[in-house]
Amino acid sequence: MDFLDSLASLANRVEGCAAVVILGVDGITIERHVLDMDSSLDIDLIATELTTLLRRSIHTASDTDVGDLREMLVATDKMTFLLRPITSEYFFLLALNPGGNVGRARFELRKAQLSIETEFAI
Repeated sequence: MDFLDSLASLANRVEGCAAVVILGVDGITIERHVLDMDSSLDIDLIATELTTLLRRSIHTASDTDVGDLREMLVATDKMTFLLRPITSEYFFLLALNPGGNVGRARFELRKAQLSIETEFAI
């Protein structure tokens, strides 16, 4: 199964999933699957901007000795975003529409991380 198939399968298992993306910490999209995203929103732009927040959060976790960042959640009026590292250089971004199942999204992202991390190992 390739990355696009994996992302589509993940998105279909999460109620309210709008999109799921694999990104590098540099903000470059590796692969994405858009399922039910508001057409006025640009998932690539959102992903790139959230990368800055993710990098800063990774550094904050490290600088304060609280451990590695495992997950980040950003909730806004229009969407909820979950970010989960795959490796130190790549991560998932899952966008949920209002009312989406955050618990299921967290569970599915963890499963996906475990199954895909070997593909990104250096």
